[in-house]
Amino acid sequence: MTKENPKQALKKIGFWIGLILFTSFFIISPNTESLSQDAWYVLAVMTLMVVWWLTETISIYVTALLPLIILPMVTSVNFQEVALPYANQTIFLFLGGFILAIAIEKVGLHQRFAFFILSKNGASLKRILWSFMLIAYLTSMWIINTATAMMLLPIATYVCKNIKSSDSGFEVVLLLGIAYAATIGGMATIVGTAPNIFFVGYMLENFNTQISFYEWSKVALPLSMIILVFAYLILSQSINKSTQDKNTSMNSLLINKLPIMSLDEKKVLLIFFLTIFTWVFRGQLNNVQLLSELTDAGIAISAAFLLFIIPSSNQKTELLCWEDMRQIPWGLILLFGGGLALAKSIMESGLASWIANNLEFLTDFSNLTMVLILVVCVIFLTEVLSNTALTISFLPIVSIVAVNLQLPVQLLGTIMVIAASCAFMLPIATPPNAVIFASGKIRVYEMAKKGIALNLMCILVLIGCFHILF
Repeated sequence: MTKENPKQALKKIGFWIGLILFTSFFIISPNTESLSQDAWYVLAVMTLMVVWWLTETISIYVTALLPLIILPMVTSVNFQEVALPYANQTIFLFLGGFILAIAIEKVGLHQRFAFFILSKNGASLKRILWSFMLIAYLTSMWIINTATAMMLLPIATYVCKNIKSSDSGFEVVLLLGIAYAATIGGMATIVGTAPNIFFVGYMLENFNTQISFYEWSKVALPLSMIILVFAYLILSQSINKSTQDKNTSMNSLLINKLPIMSLDEKKVLLIFFLTIFTWVFRGQLNNVQLLSELTDAGIAISAAFLLFIIPSSNQKTELLCWEDMRQIPWGLILLFGGGLALAKSIMESGLASWIANNLEFLTDFSNLTMVLILVVCVIFLTEVLSNTALTISFLPIVSIVAVNLQLPVQLLGTIMVIAASCAFMLPIATPPNAVIFASGKIRVYEMAKKGIALNLMCILVLIGCFHILF
């Protein structure tokens, strides 16, 4: 008899625990007048989804469909009302941004960008490390961080094979730098990572607050840059000073890897810059009558549309064709929709208010201490939980706590969402960590040793941000 895989065993246990807990809500009635029947049943659905998300009983994307199935049956909302968040405009922002990222990868613009920066900075080990981290950081602002790590891994391996160094630990440091910087870059823009997208949609859906690309980046970009510098400083301490200036041949080695820029690359680059320009200056463009209703999502979809109608110079198709859309993470789109639908139900049923009222003990702490507790909890929970699932579950409660304590919801939510991406200790914490760990060149304790130092730095940075801005 074969021994059952621990992961499969966890899935079975999670399935039954979730189902038993869900069923118990229909057997036990709420014993408080402050909690409505609808809120009680929303709590049942939330419990089931969180347990199944944490244990991955079934695909987390399939679990995200449960609000559509259960909420119309057990609460007073109909299917159409539950389905509306699945078409939130933020989802189209994500879709358009990802289509643009596919075009960048298809024409090889991301690799050109990587080799160009390396050819300008790759003279010493510390500069090589910084160059790779900068590339990963800038690229993962626009391309999903998993793809960024996968793109840079073979380039880093190539570089390590050709540098003249007696520092045998440099490759480990370099790979960790790529993983960490790819995660940090995702914090900087709305389209950088899933929790950012969810938060923007959540604020629009529940607080009628539209967070623009510029508004997000003016807080998140400086924060992410500070965290990036700390990550570099932590990792660069491991580089042997006596070996850091022996690689002056790296520039010519990398320059030879750069082919002449193709016409397709130039077309995609132009669309990319136009998209960023329009995102950044949308506030000014909205003053023009024809563009008064322009949104970040509309800009992203317009850019995506252009990629499907502009012809390719070296193929008999356009820059993108529909077959390229197989790379779209359609599951993530369902996850966003399900998370937004659940969050909206938590808010509108009064469940979030009820939970927040039961957290009144937090008023015994100062605002800074309370935020510190929340940030620490989120940062260390996200090491073992999906940052998207954690954000979906945690954000409604945090936002109501913020309202009750008269704290700025947008600022506190931004800090919590960034904290959910500060996962640097374990291979399972983020996809870039997993990609780098899968190379077989890094051991868990090496990642954990550097990661916990960076986690602690992130806590200080986020608390400092709250203290300065509030």
